[in-house]
Amino acid sequence: MKSYSHILVIKLKQPGDVLVSTPVLAALKEAWPQARVTYLVPRGTEEMVSGHPLLDELWVVNRRQETWSRSWRLLKDLWRSRFDLVLELSGGDRGAFYTLATRAPERVGFDRPGLPFWQRQGVFTRLLPQPPPRMHMVEQNLEALKVLGANPQNPRLAFFWDDTTEARVDQILNRTGLRSDNFVVMHPGAGWRFKCWTPLGYARIIEFFWDSWQLPVILSASRVPWEQELLKQILENCRVAPINLAGQLSLKELGAIIAKARFFFGVDSAPMHLAAAVNTPAVALFGPTGAYNWRPWGEGHLVIQKDYDCIPCGKDGCEGSKISRCLTELTPEEVVAEMARHWGDNRRG
Repeated sequence: MKSYSHILVIKLKQPGDVLVSTPVLAALKEAWPQARVTYLVPRGTEEMVSGHPLLDELWVVNRRQETWSRSWRLLKDLWRSRFDLVLELSGGDRGAFYTLATRAPERVGFDRPGLPFWQRQGVFTRLLPQPPPRMHMVEQNLEALKVLGANPQNPRLAFFWDDTTEARVDQILNRTGLRSDNFVVMHPGAGWRFKCWTPLGYARIIEFFWDSWQLPVILSASRVPWEQELLKQILENCRVAPINLAGQLSLKELGAIIAKARFFFGVDSAPMHLAAAVNTPAVALFGPTGAYNWRPWGEGHLVIQKDYDCIPCGKDGCEGSKISRCLTELTPEEVVAEMARHWGDNRRG
């Protein structure tokens, strides 16, 4: 197997995508323990990999506020760093351009429909065929290593936080009177509205957790206005008062709190992947996206998805409405029945 000393991994995607790529880091260090590994990710996703003990260097690019001077500095850094292997796991033009700028002797990426000629012929020294459509993203990312001779064993997501974050989370739990393993974290939102369930559905599940399992619920959400509106509607429909931490937590704090929870409840989202990374059982509601690609990685999780013939369509709601009937027609009774079937009685001890 060929040896590498300085490796760059490019993942210019959403927070959940970046977290799902962490098994690549472990596999690289397993195959080439002496290699220096650098990650290049977008601003807003860096908390998903920062603090990872196997990561040697983290570069962050601000795609929304990129100036010519910043872009030029990044290109010079890529040029000067003398990477001998680049794994481009984003599949976009920007990642391909950064890959080309490194001049690395080995540049690996995936083929895709409509791949521009300049990428096909000029960017990648090794262009891999598209992975099977039903392969999980963890496995898809690792395909790039297998062609290099690596043999990843027991891939797992990994997420790390520091003592300051741990202390902050302990303060929150002490203030709210909660103990580890005796509460649920619910994150109703997602990066896309069409992935989300109904406010009434979430409200009924909060009530179920308290009435049937005596588990209080922590609500989390981003500061995005539509997520805040979703939480407002949930609270208006719920006769049980959850602990509302919406907009108050960093990704590190959210992951640390999920690690102390009995369950995570949500949809196809970055917090769902956080639950998988910290080994907290997740209830994940899926609509138009493929659960075989994006389900919580690992054992013990529960994915609930309608068996409609149109699933997964991958569309942003039915007829472009931003509303997915495969989610809005999923009833709280169906969800409760699936949870009871999967876990039985989980009342608080």
